Amino acid sequence: MTKTRSITTRLLALLALSCATSATAHSAPKTPPPAAAPVRVLTFNILASQPSWEKNAKCEPWAVRQPIVLEVMRDKTGGAPYDFIGTQETTVHPDAALHQVNQLAAALLPDYDSHYAACSGERNGKTHKEFSLSNMIFWRKDRWKIDRADRGTFWLSDTPETPGSNQWAPGGKGGKRNVTYALFHEIADGKRTGRKVYFFNTHLNVHVPAARAKSALLLMERIQQRRTQSAPVILTGDFNARRDSIIYKYLTGGAIEFDNETHRPPLALTEAYAAANPDNPKKPGIDFIFSTAGLRARSATVIDKRRDNIRASDHNAVDALLEWQ
Repeated sequence: MTKTRSITTRLLALLALSCATSATAHSAPKTPPPAAAPVRVLTFNILASQPSWEKNAKCEPWAVRQPIVLEVMRDKTGGAPYDFIGTQETTVHPDAALHQVNQLAAALLPDYDSHYAACSGERNGKTHKEFSLSNMIFWRKDRWKIDRADRGTFWLSDTPETPGSNQWAPGGKGGKRNVTYALFHEIADGKRTGRKVYFFNTHLNVHVPAARAKSALLLMERIQQRRTQSAPVILTGDFNARRDSIIYKYLTGGAIEFDNETHRPPLALTEAYAAANPDNPKKPGIDFIFSTAGLRARSATVIDKRRDNIRASDHNAVDALLEWQ
């Protein structure tokens, strides 16, 4: 009887310990998921490696400017590199020494990958037959993975899917223009976190106001029609339009009068520098970072980078730190 009572006592003690352990496990607070890190973005018209353009812009040749451009792109202010970089006037060129696309892509490996298409419509390759601009997207490979089923380029024209099309610029004035875009999935430890973002990058026509207006309409239409509606959008570029223009007004949600019609945008974008610095009189000129709801700028800066009084470009870069909302 004593032996049976002893076994029973031990079983009851083990049961009590098991219940206590289970209760502790259930009552212990769960570790919260890590906070979403902000998204650091740069937009930069680097000035094409075209000697006549550089001379007119009073800038040094590309070989002299390239190290300064890379210094801007590699900046790690606050300890973090840029998540996304949108560059405009990034040249593809028959002369390898002037082929900015190849040089920048190689210089930023292995930390960044890139995506682009020549505005001329010429197929991408290691070499190009003709000079052309492009709008490149660079992204941090350790944090973002491109969605290869949701990326591409469309042209700012009546036939956006036709490479090199350019009906909006009479006589080709202002050149061929396009928009490069992609959906990106955030990754951590090689796995998707569930957060995703679209990145669009462009450069609007400098000489034809009507082409800029039509480009703004098409841009907003494409952003509205994006495949994954839950993913916010970042739009960077040289818009060749200031804050008092109908381009800026339309992109930020205002109705505009154009071509004898009233055009109301399908959504409103927020300009990063204006959101982060509402009372600062210093502002970007024609280069902007915009975002849709879901991302908003915590900070933004206009970057005038020089070395020995040599400018990186005839444009200042603009950066922003975007927080998830």
